[in-house]
Amino acid sequence: MLKRMLFLGLLGVVADCAVAGRVGRDLLALYDFKFKSGAIVADRSGVGSPLNLRISNPRAVRRAAGWLEIRGETTIRSDKPATKIVKGVQKNGAITIEAWIKTSSVKQSGPARIVTLSKNANERNFTLGQDADRFEVRFRTKKTSNNGIPATASPRKKVVPKLTHVVYTRARSGQARIFINGRSVAQKNVPDHLRQWDSQYHLALGNEVSGGRLWKGTYHLVSLYSRDLSSREVLQNFRAGVSGTTETVSVATKELTAGEKLFENKIAALISEHCLECHDT
Repeated sequence: MLKRMLFLGLLGVVADCAVAGRVGRDLLALYDFKFKSGAIVADRSGVGSPLNLRISNPRAVRRAAGWLEIRGETTIRSDKPATKIVKGVQKNGAITIEAWIKTSSVKQSGPARIVTLSKNANERNFTLGQDADRFEVRFRTKKTSNNGIPATASPRKKVVPKLTHVVYTRARSGQARIFINGRSVAQKNVPDHLRQWDSQYHLALGNEVSGGRLWKGTYHLVSLYSRDLSSREVLQNFRAGVSGTTETVSVATKELTAGEKLFENKIAALISEHCLECHDT
């Protein structure tokens, strides 16, 4: 009877995760590409001063409500420094970089820049990029180079030409993870502080801020958080899909039940590691 009660309780937690909206707590920036045209990609997070992005060559992109495709040489970057992102991440010592994307080719390398907060090809705070058939994240700390090397990379054959949910998290402790479609696929320790981060760097999509590292593909959603989302929260955002709405009420004040704590601490990681690749959510 006890086992049955625990099992039913777990199912309830999973069901709650499945129907919940996107995680809203500690969101810094959100790009959902809702506007069908124009040279601006709006930050629709509602957090602080909007960090809107400008498309340098609108003819190189194709837009519709809910997505933007990069087809030719362009840069999509913020007009002003991404100060709110730098300050938020430095304050907590943690970050989540999330993207719903579809690559145009598994032969892109460099790495080709998907999301970057940087100055040029050799100086950055972070970059989520594509290196052929794997994702690569360069994240700068005192223990890395100014280029964020050594990088954290997914295994090979994880970049495929279909809609993909890719998430990078880095905790204050230094633990970094890459999740693909809700499943943890890589872990690495990226230790030390972020005091070397430059608050004057700009945020960009689809290319290095200075050009030369073009990524071709389609964006459906990009978000940034000032903390490392848990396995359960990554799964929640994956399950919400590309059109999921962000929670308007902070979950910070909600006390977890015993079942939710069990799922958070034990079950979510097991599901992510051993189940999702074959069985989906």
